[in-house]
Amino acid sequence: MSRDERDVIVIERDGGGGLKWLVLGAALGAGLALLLTPKTGKELRRELGRGLRGVRHLADETLAELKLEFGAEDAPEPAAEAARPVVGGAREELERRLEAARARRRTTVPEDEEPVA
Repeated sequence: MSRDERDVIVIERDGGGGLKWLVLGAALGAGLALLLTPKTGKELRRELGRGLRGVRHLADETLAELKLEFGAEDAPEPAAEAARPVVGGAREELERRLEAARARRRTTVPEDEEPVA
């Protein structure tokens, strides 16, 4: 049998098409939820703004932690409360973080908004 006479079998795979449908479905569901919500536009914008600020803050903290962990030279200094080691257990750490979050919230809440507990 010569080299040119061999059969060649080609197996093709569908390359991850499920993820794009999941993301598309999530985006569509989020859009419908926003359209069908019983809240007023002002309330909805306020909640979206709070959520986006929270996500941005979390992303900034995560990025700073990753830069510190991987030794990036231009890593920003972590916040004082984040740099402190955990002393005394998980409950004390949680209470300390909650108090720090409340302090940040008090300084960033406009006067016309109600604070969230």
